[in-house]
Amino acid sequence: MMKLPFVTAAFLSAAILFSGTGFSGQNPSQKIDSILAKSWKEKGVEPGKRIDDQTFVRRIYLDIAGRIPTAEEIRAFEAGKSKNKRAELVDELLDSEGYVNNMFNFWADILRVHSQQGGGQNVAPQYIDFVKDSLRENKPYDQFVYELVTAEGSSYQNGAIGYYYRDRNMPLDNMANTVRVFLGTRLECAQCHNHPFDKWTQMDFYHMAAFTYGVSTQNRQGSNIFQEIQRKMNANRDMDRDLKRSMQRALQEIRRPVRNNVSVGYRDDRLPQLPHDYQYSDAKPKEKITEKVMFGVDPEITSPGERLTKYAEWMTSPENPRFTKVIANRLWKQAMGLGLVEPVDEFVDSTTAANPDLFTFLEEEMKRQDYDIKSFLRMNYNTDVNQREAVADEIYVPSEYAFTGPVMRRMTAEQIWDSVVVLVNPKPDLGNWRRQQETMIRNAGSEMLSKALKSKGEEELMRDVKKIAALQKNLQKRTIELQEAQAEARKNKDQEKVRELAQEARQVQNKLRRQVYTQVYQPALKKAKVETVSFELPEGMGTFEMKMDPTKIDQNGRLTNSAFRELEKKEEELFVKDMKSAGLDPEDQKQRRGYVGFRKNVSQNFARAANLSSPAPPGHFLRQFGQSDRETIENAEQAASVPQALTMLNGPLFQTIVNQQTVLVREVEKANTTEEKIDAIYLSLLGRTPDQDEKEVILADAETRGDKLYQDVVFALMNTQEFYFVQ
Repeated sequence: MMKLPFVTAAFLSAAILFSGTGFSGQNPSQKIDSILAKSWKEKGVEPGKRIDDQTFVRRIYLDIAGRIPTAEEIRAFEAGKSKNKRAELVDELLDSEGYVNNMFNFWADILRVHSQQGGGQNVAPQYIDFVKDSLRENKPYDQFVYELVTAEGSSYQNGAIGYYYRDRNMPLDNMANTVRVFLGTRLECAQCHNHPFDKWTQMDFYHMAAFTYGVSTQNRQGSNIFQEIQRKMNANRDMDRDLKRSMQRALQEIRRPVRNNVSVGYRDDRLPQLPHDYQYSDAKPKEKITEKVMFGVDPEITSPGERLTKYAEWMTSPENPRFTKVIANRLWKQAMGLGLVEPVDEFVDSTTAANPDLFTFLEEEMKRQDYDIKSFLRMNYNTDVNQREAVADEIYVPSEYAFTGPVMRRMTAEQIWDSVVVLVNPKPDLGNWRRQQETMIRNAGSEMLSKALKSKGEEELMRDVKKIAALQKNLQKRTIELQEAQAEARKNKDQEKVRELAQEARQVQNKLRRQVYTQVYQPALKKAKVETVSFELPEGMGTFEMKMDPTKIDQNGRLTNSAFRELEKKEEELFVKDMKSAGLDPEDQKQRRGYVGFRKNVSQNFARAANLSSPAPPGHFLRQFGQSDRETIENAEQAASVPQALTMLNGPLFQTIVNQQTVLVREVEKANTTEEKIDAIYLSLLGRTPDQDEKEVILADAETRGDKLYQDVVFALMNTQEFYFVQ
C-alpha cells in the first residue's frame, strides 16, 4: 500500500483533503492482461508493482462493496490459506448486499433517482426497489434497460415506471436522456437545431422522440371513472351551482386516498410535432413526425401500439452499434477509474478507444456473457492489472493512458459516508428496514384501496359522492364557525384558545375522512374481497400482518401509532439479540437501554447512503462531500472543499465515531496493549498496520495523552489523504 506520511492533527487543519475460457487457453481476465501487456511493450511502459494483501482488501471492498473493510474482515482474509483467496473474496463481495448498495449509488447518479420527485411517496420508493432488486438478482443488463424503457402500469405493480415518471411531462427530455445514458450519445442539442458538433439533425431528434412520445404519466388509479363523473356533473345544467361545487369537493375528498397511485400508459395516437419555428427544408413547422431510429436498421412496426417495444428491442439488441460499447466502457471505468473512452456518454463516429483491441474484446465479452454485469465485473477485478499499484500521476489525455494499473482516485461521497457508517454501525448493510417496511405497507394499502375503488360502478360512486357532499356540507358549517372563532382568539391574543380551536378543526376534518373510509372504501373492500397482507420482517423478526382497519392503517393509508409501536418492539428484540455478541448483558437494564438506544440511532441516521433519501437533504454530510443532487446525469463532485475540511475538523461526526458502542471503539477495546490498540485503529481506518516510524511518533505522546491518545490517532487518521483515497 502506498503510505502517505503520518502527520499530526494540528498540521492537518491546513493540509486536509486538498491535496470463461476459449482464448488460446486463457480465461477472459488473462486475455485482458495479454492485450494490455502487448500495448505496454509497444509504448515502452511498465506496469506497477503487484499490491500486497492489505492494499488489495481495502481496494476491493471500496470498489465492489463501496466501503472500507473492518479490521475483522481484513484479519480473516489474511488468515485464509486458499491460493485463490483474492478471487474468492471478489465472488463473496459480488454476492453481498454491499455490492447492491454500491451499484445502486452508481445507477442512481446515472438515472437521477430522486426520492422527492416523481409520484411522491408511492413512485420513488418502488422505483428505488426496482433498481435494487434488479441488482440483487443480477438481472441481465439488456433486460434491465428493456424493462425501464417499456415500463407501464401502476406504481405498486411495476416500480420501473419511475423511469418515465422521473421526466414526467417532458417526453422530449426523457428521450434525450435515454439516448445519452444507454447509447452514450448526446442528442439533446438537436432538439432545437441541427447538432453543431455531430451529425444529428433536428429531424433525427424528432424521429427518435416519436417512439416514446406516447408514454403518458398523467393516468391515475380510478381516474377514468372520476373523470366521467366530473364530466357528467359539468354537463348537468339542471344541477344547482352550489350543489355542483359541493359534489366536486366531495369527489376530490373521495379521490384523495388514491391520489398518489400513479399509473403510466402508452397512447399510440400521440406523435411529436415539430416546433413552430422549424427552419429546415425537409419538413414544415408543426408537422407531426413518425418514428425512425438514429442508426442501425429500423424495426418493423406493424401497428402504432408496437412502437415502444420495438424501440426497446432495437436499443438493447447486440446488433445496436453503441448499446454494448457504452455499458462495457462504464463498467471498465467502474473497476479501473477511467474509461477506455472518455467521456463515457459522448460517443461520435470518430471515437477511438485508448486501447482499441481491448475495447473490442470487452464489447464481445459483454455479449458472450449475455450482459451479466456481475460476471463482467468479476472478469475485470480478477485481472492482474487490477491488482497492481494505483497510478497517482495526473492524466491529462485519457486516450493516451496505457492502463498500467487502476487510477488512484478520491472516494465518492457515498464511499466516504459508507466507510464512516462501517466504523459506527455493527450492521451497516441491514439498511433502514423500518422505512422499507413502511413503504411496503403503504403501497399495499394503496393497492387495496385501488382494487376496492375499481369494484364500484359509476352509479354507486355517484351515490357515494352525494352522500359525502351532504356530510361535508354539515361539517363545513362547523368548520366556518371554528375559523371565525380562531380569528377572534388571535385578535384577543389568546394563543391557548387558538390551539384548542385548531385541534377541534383537525378533528372535524378527520371525522370527514373517517366517514369517507367507512362509507365508501370499507364496503368496497368487503365487496372486492381484499385479503389481509402479511410481510416478513428482516433478520428473523417474524411477520407483520396488515389489515385495512383502524388498528394498523388510518383513513389516510398511514401506519397508526399502534402499528409503529409493534414495529418498534420487534426492532428492539432484534437489537437485544445482538447484545451478547457485543459483550453486553441483555439482563442489565442500563446496558440494554444504552445499546438499544444506540442501535436505533445508527439504524436510522447511520444507514448506508443507498438506504437514505436519494439524494440526501441539503446540508447532510453526503451533499457536503459532493453527492449528486440527481438533477442532471452524473453530476457528483469529487473535489475537496473548505466546508468538507471544517466538517471533519469541527463537526459532531467524530464524537459519534468514538462513542463507546461503535464498531471502531469495540475493536480497540478488544486489544490488550497500547501498540495493539494503535494497530487496530490503523487497520480499521487505513486497512494496514502502522510502520515503526509512525508507532514511535504516536507512542512518544502515550504517557501525556493517556486514554485520549486513541482518539487523537483516530482524529488524525480520518483527516489524512490516505483515508480518502482508493489506492
